[in-house]
This record gives sequence, C-alpha cells and structure tokens, in this order.
Amino acid sequence: MLSLRKMGILLSITSVLLLTSCTRYANEEELKALEEAKIASKKADSKLQELKNERMKLEDELAAKKKELEETKAEKEKVEKAVNQ
Repeated sequence: MLSLRKMGILLSITSVLLLTSCTRYANEEELKALEEAKIASKKADSKLQELKNERMKLEDELAAKKKELEETKAEKEKVEKAVNQ
C-alpha cells in the first residue's frame, strides 16, 4: 500500500515537471504574424474612428438640411396663404 502511494506521488511529480518544463515559444514567423495583426488592428481602429467622425458630420449636415427644409416649407405655406387671400 505504501509503495503504491509513493508511486502515485512520484508519477504526479514527474507529470507536473514534464508538463511545465516543455513550454513551446513562438518562432519568428509567429511573432511577425502577431506584429502584422497588431498593425492591422490599429489601422482598422483608426479607420473606424475616421468613419465614425464622418458619420457624425453627415448626421449634423442632415439635421441642418431637414431644419432648412422645414423652414422653407413654412415659408412656402405662408406665401401661398398670402397669395390666396
């Protein structure tokens, strides 16, 4: 019984050592791919921010045009009423 317990402990320690000591590090190709992915991500974030800014600008322009349209419609109605009287 005692020898079985010792075997179990020895097997556990051995397996832990094997699992922790065999670390695979990234090679040059993987590091380069990671760096390229980082650069692409930064470019995409930059483009996203640029598009968001453009969208906000266009929405502001749209709101201004809608306001101008409403003012023009109101003026048209006013002129039509004046002409019909």
